[in-house]
Amino acid sequence: MATLVRRRPPRVAGSSLGSVVLNKRRSRGSVSMIAPFAVLFLAFFVAPLLYSVIESFRSGLNGSFVGFRNYRYALSVGTLWTSVVRMVYFGLVQVTLMLGLAALLALYFDSRRARGKAMFSLVFFLPYAVPGVIASIMWGFLYSPSLDSLLQVPYHLGLTQGAVNPLSGGYVIYAIMLIVTWEFTGYNMVIYMAGLSSINSEVLDAGRVDGCSELALAFRLKLPMIRRTILFVALLSTIGTLQLFNEPDIISALVPLGAGYTPNLQIYETAFVYGNIPVAAAEAVVLAGITIAAALILLGLTRVRGRR
Repeated sequence: MATLVRRRPPRVAGSSLGSVVLNKRRSRGSVSMIAPFAVLFLAFFVAPLLYSVIESFRSGLNGSFVGFRNYRYALSVGTLWTSVVRMVYFGLVQVTLMLGLAALLALYFDSRRARGKAMFSLVFFLPYAVPGVIASIMWGFLYSPSLDSLLQVPYHLGLTQGAVNPLSGGYVIYAIMLIVTWEFTGYNMVIYMAGLSSINSEVLDAGRVDGCSELALAFRLKLPMIRRTILFVALLSTIGTLQLFNEPDIISALVPLGAGYTPNLQIYETAFVYGNIPVAAAEAVVLAGITIAAALILLGLTRVRGRR
């Protein structure tokens, strides 16, 4: 018996040529869309980073190559490490409270019992639109006992010996925590709400059919399903904590915080107060390494917990 052999239709040269032209146009379109970001990324991130690394190996006197001398000096100065430890404590307290509050607000606005969702979401998001400098100045006035009459209420009630001063003693770090929490809680809440909106409604309906209350849906279904969003927000907040600058810099004009209260303030003072640019560049590179290490540790802990 003769076997039937299927023959492929002959390829048309025009069709293959058209596909090549189409692929080239698509690649050009992709490059044109990526090019603006790539140019800005190279100009404002890669180039300054390379300049800082090169500058950190030079002498502040004559610009000669000094090896790792600036790094040894930066690491031996206790002010930098004190500011890093202070920001670690700041992040453990402030970031935890801020992300928890943002998650509670997002879960409430995502529930069926929420009323005026659009209006109140905008109200909680508005503090993020206020620049950090303006917010710090505003809160600085609110923290002044002579300007804020509410701070004198405990004194008139006989609870304290004087007006409450949030900027006195060891309370100033908590005053800065309140400013940062007021600024970024609404922003993180919006990110959480975007993650909650992507959850399939059929999963939530199935939970309601099984008898889950809104509270059980929030903590047993919704939060585990936006775990990646929570990780993303926690990562950004951790990086922002290590780079804190505006709020303590403005508050330092009202009350002395000491030298190098945050790592960025330490770098700024080294560069522009003491005029030692190479050591400031070495401190910046060290801070970048600490930030990357903190991000990797957070990612590693999250992956281990996810596997478990």
